[in-house]
Amino acid sequence: MSSIEDNLKPNVILLSTSDLEQEIRQLAEELKNIKNSNDEEHKKIYTIIDNLTRNLTWINVAKSQGIWKSKTCKHVLNFACQAWNISDENKLGIPNEAIIINDDGTKRVVVSKFPEICIVCPLYEARRS
Repeated sequence: MSSIEDNLKPNVILLSTSDLEQEIRQLAEELKNIKNSNDEEHKKIYTIIDNLTRNLTWINVAKSQGIWKSKTCKHVLNFACQAWNISDENKLGIPNEAIIINDDGTKRVVVSKFPEICIVCPLYEARRS
């Protein structure tokens, strides 16, 4: 019977409060280290987000200039730029839906669909009334 009684005895491990306090301190320190490393990572992420936001702001300014130029340029006829003959729109990053092909085979950019091409165009000239 003693073997059954041995199996029924509770398995209790006694720990001193100082051991528990030490373990809690260690866990608290680990959590603090994790939080600090996360704070550093968060700061890096916020810096990247700030830079992206600033860049997007400037890109939007440039896009507004492209839209304005596409509406006021003397080279735009029926919404298509007549100053540029595009040979490979994919290489230039121009969407296919922004390309028209004339009867003579020349490819033109529909600037109402892709005004970004006007942003840095060196051929821009204001339309005279």
